[in-house]
Amino acid sequence: MSVAELDFPELPSLPPPDQPPPPMSLEHRFRQRTGLFALTLVVALVAALCVDQILRSGYFTIERVRIVTALQRVDQGLVERSTWRNINGNYLTADLGGIEQALENLPGVYQAVIRRVWPQTLAVSVTETGAMAQFMPLGASETVPVHEFINLAPSNQLSTVPVLRAHRNDRERLIDVFKQILPALHAVELEPLALSVSPAGRWKLELQIGVDTPANQFLLLAGRGPVKEKVTRFASSYAMALRSRGDMIAQVDMRYANGFAVRWRDDSAVNQVQLAGLTESGD
Repeated sequence: MSVAELDFPELPSLPPPDQPPPPMSLEHRFRQRTGLFALTLVVALVAALCVDQILRSGYFTIERVRIVTALQRVDQGLVERSTWRNINGNYLTADLGGIEQALENLPGVYQAVIRRVWPQTLAVSVTETGAMAQFMPLGASETVPVHEFINLAPSNQLSTVPVLRAHRNDRERLIDVFKQILPALHAVELEPLALSVSPAGRWKLELQIGVDTPANQFLLLAGRGPVKEKVTRFASSYAMALRSRGDMIAQVDMRYANGFAVRWRDDSAVNQVQLAGLTESGD
C-alpha cells in the first residue's frame, strides 16, 4: 500500500495565536470613567445620607444614666445631674471624655469612667477621693471662686480640708508640692491645715497634731528652696525627738541650710528659740 492510499484522520485547524484586544477608543474610556465616577458619587451621597440619619439627634437618644458605683461621700443625684448636663449628641456621638472630665471637677470625685450600654444607656463608674483641698488665690484683684476644690487620691486620708493659697500662676506648682509632702506628714501623724507660697517664693505650712486635737497647731516656715526636702527633714526629726513635746511647739523655722529652729509655747523657760544644727540662714 502506498503512502497516498493511507487514510489519515483530519486534524482540526489550530486557532490563530492570541491577539491583543483592539485599543479602546478615547470616547469609550471617557464614558467608562464617567460612569465609574457617577457610581462612586451616588454611593458616597447615599452613605452620607445614611450617616446623617444615624447621627441626627432625634435618633439613638440616651434615655438613661445609671450610676454603677455605691457612693459613700458623693451625692448620687449630683453625679446624675452633672452627667445629663454635659451630654452633647446621642448614644453614638456623645463625648464621653468630656463628661468624665466634668464629673472629675465635682467635689469628692477623683475619677469617673463612662461606658455605653446598648441601646440607650450610659453607665457611670466613680472613684471617690480620700480627701480634698481648697485652693484660694492670693491678690485682691483676682476673682475668688466660691468653691474650687482639688480632689486627692483615695490613698490620702485627711480629717480636714486644707486650704492652699497662692497666685493663680503658682496654682499647679502649689498643688504638686502639697501632694509631695503628704506622705512624710502622714508617716508622723501630722495633718496639713494650710499651705501657702508668697509671690516672692516663701512657703508656709500650718500643721495640726493628731485628728482629735484641733488646738494643737503650729506653723512651719519653709522659706525659699526645696519644700519637700525641708518637710521630710522636719518629719524625721519630729519622729525621733519632738513627738512627745509636739503640743508645746508654736513655730518651726526651716529657713536654714542645715537644721531648724523651734519656738515653744507658754513657759518663758521654753519659749525661747532653740536651734538644731544650724549653720547659715537660707531665707
